[in-house]
Amino acid sequence: MASWGGAEENELDNRNQQRTFALSGKISTLRSLALDIENEAYEHNRLLDGVGNDFTSSDSLMGGSINRVKNILTSGRQNRKVMCYMAGFIVLLIFMVWFFSSHIFSGQ
Repeated sequence: MASWGGAEENELDNRNQQRTFALSGKISTLRSLALDIENEAYEHNRLLDGVGNDFTSSDSLMGGSINRVKNILTSGRQNRKVMCYMAGFIVLLIFMVWFFSSHIFSGQ
């Protein structure tokens, strides 16, 4: 087996150092990417938790509204009259919004 010369050892050592530096740079890049992914995941989880809480509160709000409508429907004749007025008002409101939005978007 032949022995390595001093120049060959220096060349191999230089190559190893270059590869070590390149690998160190790649590891640093991967580490920063991993930290960025971790931060993004944390922010998305925080956002999703907030959306979940909003849906929960809107669910309870809708449940309360539905219960009030049920109470109005099951109560006497006077409340049914009020309910008919409310339904008419809502239909009129939707028609007005449609009418004005069609004129605004048509450019007239």
